[in-house]
Amino acid sequence: MGKFVCCVCLLVVLCLLEFSTPLQRRRPKQGVTKGIQECRPSRRRNWFNWGTSDLFEAKLFEKDKETELELSENESGVMVFQLQIGSTYYIRIGFKPKEYPKEYGATPKFFGIKISDDVTAAPAGTQSIYERLYGQPLLGKQECSPVLLGGGGKDADGCQWIAEDSESSCAKDGAGEQGLKEKVDSVATIMFPFVVPNFPGTVANTSFRLIPTVRHVTRGGCQLLGQPGGAETLIDNDMICIQYPTQVVRPTRG
Repeated sequence: MGKFVCCVCLLVVLCLLEFSTPLQRRRPKQGVTKGIQECRPSRRRNWFNWGTSDLFEAKLFEKDKETELELSENESGVMVFQLQIGSTYYIRIGFKPKEYPKEYGATPKFFGIKISDDVTAAPAGTQSIYERLYGQPLLGKQECSPVLLGGGGKDADGCQWIAEDSESSCAKDGAGEQGLKEKVDSVATIMFPFVVPNFPGTVANTSFRLIPTVRHVTRGGCQLLGQPGGAETLIDNDMICIQYPTQVVRPTRG
């Protein structure tokens, strides 16, 4: 009888967690690049779990900011986005900031960017170079991608990447930091550039997260985001979290 009660209680808790999760019923209005998925797919059919905010679009672009990336099959038969070393790519995210928890939570005003790599394969030489540079094994979960580790972590402040056509911004006013403009159904859009680091052959499942913060991300960047000494997070849930498969390749000649 005790085991039955425990099972029922666990089922109730799981149901409550599922229904408390902010889900989207409609697909993002401006679309998602094929290959981009939710970090944690919803268990409810025809619903989407992109984060606490509504995802408007999520796309990966070439340097021209117009050509959308396409998946290709690598030598192991895995479909990935092949990213050339030293090349610049852009990720465009459009979202409508929402309060969380609904009806009694807070609407995020600022946000940080965290890019993580779950590395599944890499040549021995690449692993050796990475471990020598960062003092840890390459294979497995890397909390912060090398693309966010330069410049004192300044690239992790999401507000600086607000796109020109964004309906919301994180501009400062005379009274100080005002955060994302609160306008009904306004869409905040970022265009984030990144340069592919020199770790050839690295295959990973990459996650791109927008994390709501109390203020601009100014100290510690990605590594200290939500940690002592870094930017304080507003809530424990991501505004947006997407994932996509990647492989670092050498530049093509010609």
